[in-house]
Amino acid sequence: MSKLFFFLTVLPVFFSSFSYGETALFNGKDLKGWQAQDMSYWSVIDGGIVGTAGKNKIKGNQFLWHEKEVRDFYLALSVRQVPFAANAGIQFRSQPRAGGSAFGYQADVGKGWWGTLYHEHGRGILAKSMDAGGEHLNQEGWNQYEILAMGPDIWLSINGTITVALHDPKGERSGRIALQVHSGMPQRVEYKGLILTENPKGGIADLDQNSLRALLQK
Repeated sequence: MSKLFFFLTVLPVFFSSFSYGETALFNGKDLKGWQAQDMSYWSVIDGGIVGTAGKNKIKGNQFLWHEKEVRDFYLALSVRQVPFAANAGIQFRSQPRAGGSAFGYQADVGKGWWGTLYHEHGRGILAKSMDAGGEHLNQEGWNQYEILAMGPDIWLSINGTITVALHDPKGERSGRIALQVHSGMPQRVEYKGLILTENPKGGIADLDQNSLRALLQK
């Protein structure tokens, strides 16, 4: 059995069990605790949150918001997007705006965008992914996304590889989490797991917080 096949086989299962201090933002059955301006784009299929308009184009960026407000946190989830050329993302420390848009941080998803830190309707690209070539991505398959936000410091990781380590004193320190399906081409994006740890003591990508701080761009 190849290492890649083993990883992809166990990935959705990894997030199905969690320890004390962690919260499942998604129950795997329905969208309780989540809301969107247009719920027609969102459903639960095979234990995952799916954003799609089927064969139709997406009319405007669509966001599914969780009700919980977060500050310092660690979030782990699995993401799969088809086609690879499409775009999506995970909002955090964000707020909904009139008309259905979002304002705040986004951990980006999409060809050329996976692992990039973006500021939606604000400052734009804050840090491009350090894995610019996408060497650690599983195109159109499941990818493990990790987000760690502690005060002004933010780290992103995909499949165990750090893509962003940014010290951002201008950024928001609290807000909500949302899932995005981007406007444009027909696509299907799936989110599974969504395990949240508030005020975490650990790190991401098998690195502790001291090691992560040494990577920060300022």
